[in-house]
Amino acid sequence: MNPLHLASSALLATALSCATLAQTPVKPPPWWRVNDEVTVSLYFDFALPPPNTFVPAIEVVPSWYSSAVTAGTPNNLTWLPTVTTHSGVLALVGNGTPKTGTLEFKVDNDPHLDWIKIFWFQYDEFKGTSGSLAAAIRKDLGKYGRATVTEESRDPIGGGWETVTVTAKLVPQPDDEKIDWSFFENAFGTEAIDNLYVNSKCVKPGDDEKGEALGKDDGFAPPIPGHRCRGVGVTEGPGPAFPRTYWVSTEATTFGANHLLLQVNQAGSVVGTTPLPSTLATAPLGAQDVAVETVNISPGVIQQFVYVLVDERPSPGGQVRLYRTDTAGTLLPPVVLAGFPAIPGQRFGLAFDPSGNLGAGTFWVSDQGGNLYEFSRLGALLESHTVAVSVPGAGFPGLGYDPTFGYFYGFSATPRPSPFGQLQVNGFEWSAYDFQATGTEFLGNLAVAGSVPKGGVASGFEVYRRRGTGEFRMACIVNDPSNNSFLYELKGPYRFGWSQLGTCGMQGGPPFEGGTSFAVTLRGVPTAVAAFLYVGLSNTTYSGGPLPLPLAILGPGFDESHLSVALDINIGSFTPSAPGRFVAPVFLPPAGGLSYVPLFFQWILLDTSVPDLIALSQAGKTIAY
Repeated sequence: MNPLHLASSALLATALSCATLAQTPVKPPPWWRVNDEVTVSLYFDFALPPPNTFVPAIEVVPSWYSSAVTAGTPNNLTWLPTVTTHSGVLALVGNGTPKTGTLEFKVDNDPHLDWIKIFWFQYDEFKGTSGSLAAAIRKDLGKYGRATVTEESRDPIGGGWETVTVTAKLVPQPDDEKIDWSFFENAFGTEAIDNLYVNSKCVKPGDDEKGEALGKDDGFAPPIPGHRCRGVGVTEGPGPAFPRTYWVSTEATTFGANHLLLQVNQAGSVVGTTPLPSTLATAPLGAQDVAVETVNISPGVIQQFVYVLVDERPSPGGQVRLYRTDTAGTLLPPVVLAGFPAIPGQRFGLAFDPSGNLGAGTFWVSDQGGNLYEFSRLGALLESHTVAVSVPGAGFPGLGYDPTFGYFYGFSATPRPSPFGQLQVNGFEWSAYDFQATGTEFLGNLAVAGSVPKGGVASGFEVYRRRGTGEFRMACIVNDPSNNSFLYELKGPYRFGWSQLGTCGMQGGPPFEGGTSFAVTLRGVPTAVAAFLYVGLSNTTYSGGPLPLPLAILGPGFDESHLSVALDINIGSFTPSAPGRFVAPVFLPPAGGLSYVPLFFQWILLDTSVPDLIALSQAGKTIAY
């Protein structure tokens, strides 16, 4: 904390006491307070009157960051020692006549051509009955061409205050970001702001804009003979093609044999084997899920390590271990997951989070009860969460994490009903911000592993983005009732497009032919009064022209809107189902030839915050099953 905050005045002591309670934001990004060259984390408690109001209480920034560039500029606002339950705030105080004020806030950034800036901010807001307060990311189209801006939530916190959270993705990322607050008071009320958190992260995007639909098959190999496969991870070698190796863990087939970690090439052939120091006697469920850690040694040079989870607790003194190898398959000292919950006899998923524990990196383990456990690099249990998805009681023997945008993906063998009978290859997505299911779901490749259960039984799982292109892929291991194992990849993700308003989602499970529960959602559009959902069969062409199509030529209201999908089918018009949220049921015809056909979704909004009242949303893409 800045030394100025250590002054001994009673006012400052009170402010610090309140600020200490507030120094952790609500549902922060997973990279909050990570100290690297692409992430900025700032917290302003407004504890001190001018000129020190904008001295940060928390500042975790890269080497290029300049505090001289980052600045708040209030206009016609007053610093107040208290407003109801909050100490140290900026406010517009009414005097009985219409009165306005503004707060301009600029955050330093290190621009990268065609990268994406994930920009997140959160603040506490106090609004009287006779005034208003609104925040907006300033449009500066000379610095960026597109933005997806979403008001994530408004959460009441007592005393007339509520916490407001906003997320944006700016493309290409600008030189800096600017937030504008507009205050208005018509009588004698007070409009105030407190506890401002700002976080930004620069990421190199993949081909999500034109990428393939979520769940589309990307090829699979024949069964891996002679092995009961359980987990999978992916590494990529050097060179222009970045050749991939799939690290597949196995369960021994004879009692005295060792469990193995196989190296499988892109053709599906086993090209290397690492025996693990465990057998069916010490670990009856075999070597389980696999995760990969990527270390950036220098620009363009990486080092990767492979971890495989083995539960050895059935043997005396046994523990849950992460056996570790380098990319040559050489065993390195393992990590013991100390304090692992007393739940033996389950299959566990494994993922690595490079942002975890303030950037030190952590391991996430999922169980078959829907629980997640985070462990430090040394194996200490840090925290746990329960993830509730649409299939009651679903657990995840396969787990993946996409650190680019902060989403977990679980691969579940818990049965779910479908037009094809009970399915046991069910995929779910949840946010690393709040560990809540997003509603986005997918299925494994239903064409493999025989017919009962269709698609086989989910086991290992890995999410990664390919080097060079950034393409999103999900590597899957499934088994059939005869213990034949199959390795394949699926494409994605669901959300794509960098348009102006809202985040496109889904609910009701995957879209089955003849199903009636699937719906497309939109959230984070608090000033939209109506929305139209369109379904397209392409995200590359429409009416003879290429997609995406910038719509700025249509007028000032369209300056950040892009048409991302072909407007083939109008599902209908909808009013908000809740503030800032829309839901549109999409009914697919039964057995009408849509199986594995990609479907693309985009909303057109009537929004009072847009000059021409019309804007386009982000888009979504999935296949029909």
